Amino acid sequence: MKQFGVFFLLICLVSCSNRTSVPKEIIPPDSMQVILKDVIMADQFSSGYLSKDSLKYNKIKTNQDLLEAIFKIHRISRESFHQSLLFYESRPDLNKKMFDSLSAYANRRRVELYAPKPVVKPVALPVQ
Repeated sequence: MKQFGVFFLLICLVSCSNRTSVPKEIIPPDSMQVILKDVIMADQFSSGYLSKDSLKYNKIKTNQDLLEAIFKIHRISRESFHQSLLFYESRPDLNKKMFDSLSAYANRRRVELYAPKPVVKPVALPVQ
């Protein structure tokens, strides 16, 4: 009976752990979201521009250079990004929050970019 009590206590302690916490070696969700936004934009640039540019001989290397520039801007390594990405893929709850937020950002930007611009009519100044 005493062993059952210890086992029950151990199960309670493990199940009460904080599921929203992120390990120290993983990029925090807010930072990861910004990095993912840049990676997605670089990927769109690569697929939309580099794939159609016949002068770019090594498109894969150019794409890798774009990713390295993003990692350098955010002061992270490729390994830490990959490790963090695997962590967030294993945590659907955190992953969904990040991608929902990215989707909302993209929708806001789309509305801003495609909104009609007000036409400014020139004002005729009186001749003096």
